[in-house]
Amino acid sequence: MSARQIRSFFTATTHYQGEADCQNRRSGVGQQVQRNGLLYEGSWKDGLRHGHGIVYRKEPGTTDLYVKIYVGAWEDGRKHGFGVKYYKRGKYVGFWRQDQRSGRGFMWFDSGNFYMGHWQADRFHGLGILLEGRTGNLYQGEFRGGKKHGEGMYVHSRTGQIKRGFWTEGVFRTGTLEDFNRNQVLWPTIYPIPEIKLVNFPEVFEEWMDQYSKALQI
Repeated sequence: MSARQIRSFFTATTHYQGEADCQNRRSGVGQQVQRNGLLYEGSWKDGLRHGHGIVYRKEPGTTDLYVKIYVGAWEDGRKHGFGVKYYKRGKYVGFWRQDQRSGRGFMWFDSGNFYMGHWQADRFHGLGILLEGRTGNLYQGEFRGGKKHGEGMYVHSRTGQIKRGFWTEGVFRTGTLEDFNRNQVLWPTIYPIPEIKLVNFPEVFEEWMDQYSKALQI
């Protein structure tokens, strides 16, 4: 293993101070400040962010006030593995793949919405749960490309109804609607949804089986 030495590098847009290898590449632990106000502290390998590291953003109008915006794993200069990202209007905790949210993760939005489930290429994708903070409504099911897509269940918390079925590109296509906890919600619908069932099921079933047996004899 080549020995590392402490180095200080300046370019037109960055200033690095930390460990470097014999080829003067950032390797080991170091800090880099960028002209655009971003600061990185953490591990490096072959001149790229690699391992555990933290990114800070300088607050506008200040000289030394930095706010943390990412803490987690890096690979070959990109966010990769488990990490926490702080957005201006939310927070993500979960897994990354080549700088994009991919795998299992949680996302809190300033609007009050909350998502937990699978991600792919920075979007909801796969099985997940989306809670709408403003209404309290909840969707649990399949997503594709950030939209409800596939089989799922949508709970209307204020009216006390559950919609079950299939979505396409965020639009409900087919399914059922049923009541739940009707007497405990704030704004129940005027009329309850009637229960759908067969009348005189034993007699109907017996008649159906009789007709089926006769059909087999033809």
